[in-house]
Amino acid sequence: MSFVRINMQKVLLMLWVSFFFMGTAQAQASEIIQDDPEKMVLSLSKKVISELNDNREKLESDPQEVKLFATAYVLPYLDTKKMARYVMGKYWRSASESQQKDFVDAFTNTLIRSYSQSLLKLNIDSVDVAPAREEKPGRVTVASKVLQSDGNKSDVIYRAYLNKKNNKWMLYDVAVEGISMLLSYRKAYGSDISRKGLDTVITEMQQKNAEFNGKVSS
Repeated sequence: MSFVRINMQKVLLMLWVSFFFMGTAQAQASEIIQDDPEKMVLSLSKKVISELNDNREKLESDPQEVKLFATAYVLPYLDTKKMARYVMGKYWRSASESQQKDFVDAFTNTLIRSYSQSLLKLNIDSVDVAPAREEKPGRVTVASKVLQSDGNKSDVIYRAYLNKKNNKWMLYDVAVEGISMLLSYRKAYGSDISRKGLDTVITEMQQKNAEFNGKVSS
């Protein structure tokens, strides 16, 4: 796959901050606040740091634990269908319902695989969260500053929208130092789909996910 070239540390930060959407629920699901985007990001950021610090040794020694951790807690906070639709771009409308479903499933599993392989490579000390800023009704950005143990600081911006069906805020993108995770995926997959075709891209995603699942289960 022809991935967009971006700084690896920024990629890892994208993966790590996305881990926010997994970690808090394991500690205590009732603490998750999805009726306020700023409070949601703040509570997630505080919890995930302590969860990683407390469980790092176990997670580093057992990839299955990381995969289960990711699988169980990513979905309540991320709208993966919305993300997958954006990543497909113009190809979404011409895709069949079956192709759309297969891509959403494969993309979701690809995210989990990426998190599982990379989220433990960074050590985060603290996160400062700014008030949410409304882009338009029902959509906001939440800016934050991430401080790593080596002293590096990064600007991280979360994008969220209000799901009118359940009246909960859902996260659908994160940008690190101005680089959008969602846009990076869109460029990479859009290039592959144009060259190989949607079915081939889906099959390759499924194969890579299956290979990873086999390694984790073995």
